[in-house]
Amino acid sequence: FFFDCWRLNLETMQVGRLITLTYFLYLVGFVDAFGSGLTLKIEAHAEHCVFDDVKTAGDRVFFSFQVTAGGSLDIDVAIHGPEMGDIWTTERESESRVLFKAPVTGTYQFCFSNKMSTLTGKTVQFHISVGDPIEAMSKNKNKDRKRPDSIERSIVRLEEGLMEIRDEQQYLRTRERIHRDTAESTNARVMYWSIFESGLLVLMGLGQVFYLKRCFEVTRNV
Repeated sequence: FFFDCWRLNLETMQVGRLITLTYFLYLVGFVDAFGSGLTLKIEAHAEHCVFDDVKTAGDRVFFSFQVTAGGSLDIDVAIHGPEMGDIWTTERESESRVLFKAPVTGTYQFCFSNKMSTLTGKTVQFHISVGDPIEAMSKNKNKDRKRPDSIERSIVRLEEGLMEIRDEQQYLRTRERIHRDTAESTNARVMYWSIFESGLLVLMGLGQVFYLKRCFEVTRNV
């Protein structure tokens, strides 16, 4: 009897953990739907825009970008509202982060311009996040006449923190790769220049030896 009770409790705990894990994965997917990270290749004299919809006025919009390859690692960026008004613009920037509240609903444009470049294309990595997962979950719960409990809020906040850590790690990895590429390129140039200097010194030494040898040669007429 006691063995059966212990086995029943163990099975109940396993089922409860499985349900909790399933619910957590559901919330992870729910929160992850609010953000998107992409990479674009912008050719010279080209401009590319991406679009994202804001369904509620006052929603939080987070936008970040970083030029990872190409030329001087700079690009022109602009954010346009639904009425084609400029919300934010910058020129010849390598990286930046913007957080603002959408004044109106509609489709917002995030444009990258490489028109100032004559030959080199640019590779841009960017991230767009629209809305607050907690508020969206509350609205969905209110439709069912329920409110998210503290556990749900804690899980979503935890997932938000994990997403921020993930984005920060990706940002730092990208910066490290850019700096490593720059350092490796500089080291390669130094190495090639050192090889050139060494070869030039060897040639100059051989030339001086040959010249001195010719100077001390005595020509005898028979």
